[in-house]
Amino acid sequence: MGSSLSCCGNDKVDEATSIIGGAGNNTWRIFTYKELHTATNGFSEDNKLGEGGFGSVNWGRTSDGLQIAVKKLKAMNTKAEMEFSVEVEVLGRVRDKNLLGLRGYCAGTNQRLIVDDYMPNLSLLSHLHGHLAGDVQLDWKKRMKIAIGSAEGLL
Repeated sequence: MGSSLSCCGNDKVDEATSIIGGAGNNTWRIFTYKELHTATNGFSEDNKLGEGGFGSVNWGRTSDGLQIAVKKLKAMNTKAEMEFSVEVEVLGRVRDKNLLGLRGYCAGTNQRLIVDDYMPNLSLLSHLHGHLAGDVQLDWKKRMKIAIGSAEGLL
């Protein structure tokens, strides 16, 4: 991708854990597959948070106690590889109170994983349309605050 944040050009990523500085004071790291496998209890179904177009998302806890969400790419093809690279580069550069933070990634020979901050309250989508929709009352004032916060994050 031509930037210092390019993620997929090094086949030896699994061999070491590195701390990397992103834009400003943001730091993220390269995780080993073994580290993420351990953190998510082997990508256990009990730790599964969801499934999407990218692949599955599992909750985990690193050896230093950090709670994380690990997105595991389900297909290794050119399009998926490109989406993975773009997501790592964009999230690696952006920090905002309204956006989920990138913690790092793993780009080994046969796997691609993105590590984000864990959201204990789940996603906005789950509160609006998912299994929490009946339990959560989001009046128009709260919805407007969310919309404005989202717009600020995009800005």
